[in-house]
Order: sequence, then structure tokens, then C-alpha cells
Amino acid sequence: MRPFCRPNSLLCCLLSVLFVSVLASAGSSAQTESPVHNNASLDSSGVPVEWQGPLRKLSSEITKLLPPTSRVNALVKNISSLPPDDVAPLEGALKAQLAAAGVRFVGENAADTAVQVTVSEGVEGYVAVAQITSNSNEQVAIVTLPPIAKNASQTDGVLLDAKLIWQQPAPILDFALPAVPGFSQNVLAVLEPKRLAFYSRDLTPQWQPVRALESESSVATRDWRGHIELSQGSSSGDARWPGNECRGDFLRPASVACAASDHRDDGWISNDSSAPFVPVSGGDAVSIALQCRFQPIALATGGGDWTQPDFVQAYELRTAGSDAPVPSGSPINFGGPVMAIWPAGAQGIARAVVRNLQTGNYEAYVITATCTQ
Repeated sequence: MRPFCRPNSLLCCLLSVLFVSVLASAGSSAQTESPVHNNASLDSSGVPVEWQGPLRKLSSEITKLLPPTSRVNALVKNISSLPPDDVAPLEGALKAQLAAAGVRFVGENAADTAVQVTVSEGVEGYVAVAQITSNSNEQVAIVTLPPIAKNASQTDGVLLDAKLIWQQPAPILDFALPAVPGFSQNVLAVLEPKRLAFYSRDLTPQWQPVRALESESSVATRDWRGHIELSQGSSSGDARWPGNECRGDFLRPASVACAASDHRDDGWISNDSSAPFVPVSGGDAVSIALQCRFQPIALATGGGDWTQPDFVQAYELRTAGSDAPVPSGSPINFGGPVMAIWPAGAQGIARAVVRNLQTGNYEAYVITATCTQ
């Protein structure tokens, strides 16, 4: 699991506010991928031309925040979906600009000021956050970086699409759209930390509340995770979260009954052992019962913490040898961290819960993966 940002951390608070302000002009829907500049080029330093302006702005902001006569140690960390080779030139170019402005660089042990620049994913491109730490004082500078051109091999492969199903201010642990063959998905179940809520759109185009089941047991925990599991091809199933379990036919909310339950050993609580692989980014991965070019497909999130935009990337799982999973197609970007991702039961379908950093809402998405070759 990815780490939570500590609530009393100055950096956590600043990042949350700054990401909201940066994303204020971006749309909250993740139904299409971020635009790509097909004609992007590199300057002599290897940095994309589109990044030169933002990089100069970031260098200027860092220079303003540095204490006078400070001895600086700087590094760049990449937690985006960009390959390391695309981000590596940024560190050299940034240091060159700071040195030209009079910044003195030294080794880590001799430094009195640390500058860490983190490149992560944003809704309309990428985001570079500079954390300047001196004498336990933390300050932050932030710029957006437009998307850069991708190789043809990166745009081929699995095509991902995300459809927003539901959003609300209250936290969402999981959700489900129960259905049986031949019937529409007109019931929505939303699992929250303290209740299981049902919505219907049989009579109106919008979801309307029909029933809410409150927690039968109150468990003191900081790690709120929950899961809705429906039987394949059926609407029967159960919803579980710490201290609670609800069972019944989810197409008939009146049939669902809840009881206190102790299931701390369930895989979805004690880190799911059925994950198809461990992403190098540190994110979460799920299998989606899909094969492309005779290779099983899995989806994985990024590895940032809960203050950062996120993405979902498709991977081909090699069935022979020990080859690492290979990214397939382009990632789909979200305006906030992916709090949970689960296979939806149907082939090529997953469901994801995202916390939108612009609105503060929790959003429920159905992600569909399609083979393009």
C-alpha cells in the first residue's frame, strides 16, 4: 500500500493546497487521456522544449526561497509514468540554471539546504514540485509541465477508458454496479467507512438513494479499507469493511442484511496476496481477465502518496521466463490519487476510487481495457 501523507505535516498541507490551485483550471473527468504533443523536440540539454519555460519559472521560484549563502544539495525524483530517461535531463538543466543564478552546490553531508524536485502526473500534463528544506523549515514551489511526445510503441497496445459513475464528498472504500445478463445496471452500491448505501435510476436518469445500512460494529482503525465482492454472473455477494459484513442480492437492496464480523485476515485487508505483480512505482496492481497478443493484462496505479495526481497503466504479463511486466499503451490520468482499484469481474473491466484534488470529492470510475492489436 502507498503511504498516507501525515495530516500534521507542513509539506502535506502545502502540497494539498498547491495541487488544488494548480489543477483548478483542469477538468475533473478522466474519460479521455491527456493530450500529447506529437511534434515535441528536445533542446541541447535533452529537456523537451515545452518544459523550458516552466523549468525557468521553477528555478526562479527556488532561488527566491533559498536562504542567503546557503549550501545546496539537489535531486530530482520521478514518480510519474514517464520513463527515467525522459526525466533525467531535467536535473542537470535545473542545476545549470540555479548555478547561473549563483546557487552553490555541495555534497549531501556538507549541505545546509536540501532541494528535492518530484515529477508526478497531472490532469493536463505533469507536475514538478520542489521541496526546499533548511533548518527544519519547509517551503514548496510548483509548476506544471506539458505532456511530451511519446514513441509509437508507447501509444500502441492496450487502450484504456474511464467512465465516471458517481462522486460525493464522503470517502468511498469501494462500489459496485450489480447486474445479471440481459438487465441494465440500474443499481449502484457505494461502500463508505461507516455505511453501505444503495442508489437506483430505474425511474430517473440520475442516481437516487434507496437504502443505507449503517455499520453494525465500530472499529477503531486508521486504515479504512473495504471491498464489495459479487458472484460471477450474479448480483449476489457481500460487502466487507473493518468489523462489518453485509450479504444479499445487491439488485434487491431490501434483501441485504448486515452483521458485525471479524475478518482481519482477509486478503484485501492484509495486503492482497493475489496481486499479479508488484509495480516498481510502489502502486497497486490487479488482474482483469483479459489477454492481448496472447499475454495476460493487468492494471497498476502510480506510486505517489495521497497528495498527488495519479494514473492507471496497463501491463502485459510475460508468461514465460522471469521477464518483468511490460507497459502497454498509454496511461490514463486522474486528477488525484487512486485510493483503491479492483477487478470488476467482467473481462477487461476494473473499478477505481479516486480522490479529486480539485474538488475534494471521492469519485467512482469504471475502467475498460481494450486490445488495439
